[in-house]
Amino acid sequence: MSLRRTAALAVLVLTSTLGFTGCSGDETTPTNSAADADGDDKVTPEEVLAFAKGKLDETSGVELTLSTDDAPDSEAYLSKASGVITADPPAFQGKASGTFEGLPASDVEIVSVDGKVYAKLFGAFQDFKLPKCVPDPAGLLDPDTGFATVLTDAEEVQAGKAERGGADNDEILTPYTAVVPGAAVQNLLPCAPGDEFVATFTVDDEGLLRTAEIKGQFFEGGGDLTYTIAIADYDVDKAITKP
Repeated sequence: MSLRRTAALAVLVLTSTLGFTGCSGDETTPTNSAADADGDDKVTPEEVLAFAKGKLDETSGVELTLSTDDAPDSEAYLSKASGVITADPPAFQGKASGTFEGLPASDVEIVSVDGKVYAKLFGAFQDFKLPKCVPDPAGLLDPDTGFATVLTDAEEVQAGKAERGGADNDEILTPYTAVVPGAAVQNLLPCAPGDEFVATFTVDDEGLLRTAEIKGQFFEGGGDLTYTIAIADYDVDKAITKP
């Protein structure tokens, strides 16, 4: 076998193994056949995001972080929340930071279960009423009102260049840029007054959403902010109980 044929065969085997289709230059876009909802053998960016939402709807729980490096001029805002969200029953256990009623708070332990939120303040957990602009984190996996709805409500979706990433640089990650209507973002932060937001969703080669970066006006008079959701793990099982 000639050197040229050997090299061509190696390329064919590699691309078949990784499930890629080649594009111009060095760009590649992963092809996830499971996301082909209409069976036309073509996977559109919209189908990729719909598939990613389905995976979030199906999971037992996720470990994630919601954060922003921006600081709006607002009496109540969430700067960071990280922890575990379970789907059935809806619950959250983790930590949150931000400004509530004008007072800053960092790494406050939060438990949300059975429709009630508890915060560890002054050394002990107590009932906590969330500010109106801060969502109950236990509900963020709800298929109808959770944050994944931004994936299927997204418009003008375009696929970017796939690149390697992840903790060990062993994942193939593809960014998808989109415009998200304000009504969908309000499932994430209820007070968001913006009419539309610019988003970048990063999806791995298994069709799982890994990050969502959303930019727009989340708070009245606060200017544009960028919130990032990073999902570290799927199918998390954790018994979260009242503290």
